[in-house]
Amino acid sequence: MLTVRGLSKAIDQQEVLKGVDFMLQQGQVVGVVGRNGAGKTTLFKTMAGVLIPDSGTVEYEGKSIHEHPQTKKNVIFVPDSPEALFGYTPIESAKFYAQIYPAFDMDYFKNTLLRLELPLNRKIRQFSKGMRMMFSTVLGLSTKAQFILLDEPTNGIDAIAKKQVMTLLIEAAEEGRTLVISSHLLGELERIADTILIMKDGAIETHVMAESVNGAIVKYQIVFQGDTQKEWLASPNVQVLENVGRVYTVLIDSESNAKVLSELSLLNPLLMEQLPMKLEDLFVWKLGGKNHVG
Repeated sequence: MLTVRGLSKAIDQQEVLKGVDFMLQQGQVVGVVGRNGAGKTTLFKTMAGVLIPDSGTVEYEGKSIHEHPQTKKNVIFVPDSPEALFGYTPIESAKFYAQIYPAFDMDYFKNTLLRLELPLNRKIRQFSKGMRMMFSTVLGLSTKAQFILLDEPTNGIDAIAKKQVMTLLIEAAEEGRTLVISSHLLGELERIADTILIMKDGAIETHVMAESVNGAIVKYQIVFQGDTQKEWLASPNVQVLENVGRVYTVLIDSESNAKVLSELSLLNPLLMEQLPMKLEDLFVWKLGGKNHVG
């Protein structure tokens, strides 16, 4: 179990993390989403012990990873670009990591690179972006750490490389390791994540996917007649996703669902159809703001 308690961190006198609390169980696949600059990378680096928190703790099985460095072998941070290793070859990088992570699986590392047709003795700086991300992912997985924190593992890479990276991650999840994945590609996270952590203003809100997508918020497509809907659309419990003429796609807060839908029925819409929820809809609801349309 990895537990984050009251984690706060300021960088350049700006508070990036503010009392972050959550818990990770072994075998989970967790997605971390947020707007650009929300602090996702800072969170990962602090969880892995790369950065020291200003307050709060990150605990592996009850022991602080910052006070007990030996626990860091159970947590690995996989950055979106392995810049620190650009001057090394994959095999040189693996030998270095094997000294830090005692469970490092060199056979898995070599065999997986061969499977992905990545060279073992070519400098990382000579790799394409997709090759670098595949290398980073394989290197992280080869440590056999129980908790793997991946920062944008499929961002900016081609469809084939993306599929290969996702296959590696799914295989690791099936082995029972916990994956924490930061990504703006919400469709990918929706397919594999059990839980979503939404970062906003330095804090974390946790959502279990089954609950978030099936009932916590509802989505409707509505066709209005006339202009009587303006006050209803301005309600804080209604979020407009899209508007084309008199056709609106909206999200409605389930806590006030009955009241809002009752008010809507009084407007006698021409059409009111409930649509399936997606992770992207949850993202817009939590982070988009009332001015988000389209």
